[in-house]
Amino acid sequence: MEYFKITCSNNCCGCDEDFYIEAESEGHAEDIGSEILWNEYSYIEPYERYIGYRDDYETDEDYEDAIEEYKENYSFWITEITKEEYEEHTRDYS
Repeated sequence: MEYFKITCSNNCCGCDEDFYIEAESEGHAEDIGSEILWNEYSYIEPYERYIGYRDDYETDEDYEDAIEEYKENYSFWITEITKEEYEEHTRDYS
């Protein structure tokens, strides 16, 4: 088993989010990273905070273009980590 940190981003300052996983390989970690980005990443929705309000745009098409541009900036990257680092970040303190 290998250990990885998945970092998800929407390319906005302060919106990176780290997830720590175990995976059989880097390729498997890539698959998990994609699932995390689309299903667990907190900043996946293009809220007004990132693109403004619909009324800020002259047309609905301009607003939809802003949403698409926001979505183009989604990304994640994988960093291999040690078992100790994985355990440090996944420890249950309850």
